[in-house]
Amino acid sequence: MKKTLALLSILVAIFASSNLQAQDILKGNVNFLRDVNDLKIEFSYDKLKVGKDGSEANYIKRKKAEKEKKDAGSGDEWEKAWQGDKSEKYQPKFEQLFSEYSDIKVGEDLDAKYMMHVETEFIEVGFNVGVKAKPALATLIVTFYEAENPKKILCKIKMDKMKGFQGHFDSGSRIAEGYAKAGKYLAKFIKKKIEIELMG
Repeated sequence: MKKTLALLSILVAIFASSNLQAQDILKGNVNFLRDVNDLKIEFSYDKLKVGKDGSEANYIKRKKAEKEKKDAGSGDEWEKAWQGDKSEKYQPKFEQLFSEYSDIKVGEDLDAKYMMHVETEFIEVGFNVGVKAKPALATLIVTFYEAENPKKILCKIKMDKMKGFQGHFDSGSRIAEGYAKAGKYLAKFIKKKIEIELMG
């Protein structure tokens, strides 16, 4: 009877972890995080692709031209806001929800043994024109490694198409909700994986 209950618990945990939206461990495992209380975190956008424009540079070029056509001088203002949203909206949302659901403190200035590198691979900005809306999406690659040995990758996880909130008229706020969801789901995903390992 005890074995049956244990098996059922494992199956429930597996089912729950598989339904935390599209996530996939590309390399390693998360067992090293079992007793970790803090993580140093860094974000990168070097390989970012945006919607159908391909590279982020192409997207910025197109959007700036559109803004300038409507209102001279507004292109630079738009680009400044686009870049600022990364550190002012996306990253804080991810950190807040990850910490809340994992009980692991994260920060760029923490003196922690392990590093969590969050690379944004793809963003769909979505839209909201009142009568019609489309949610934003964000695909992230999260890599864990020893802070003093970046080449030693402990785990790599893909967070695929994390859906943001379509109700916001501001694209930065729509996209930020995708990062919030990614932080939350990653934390829950890691917890479930560790629980399954402990049960085994």
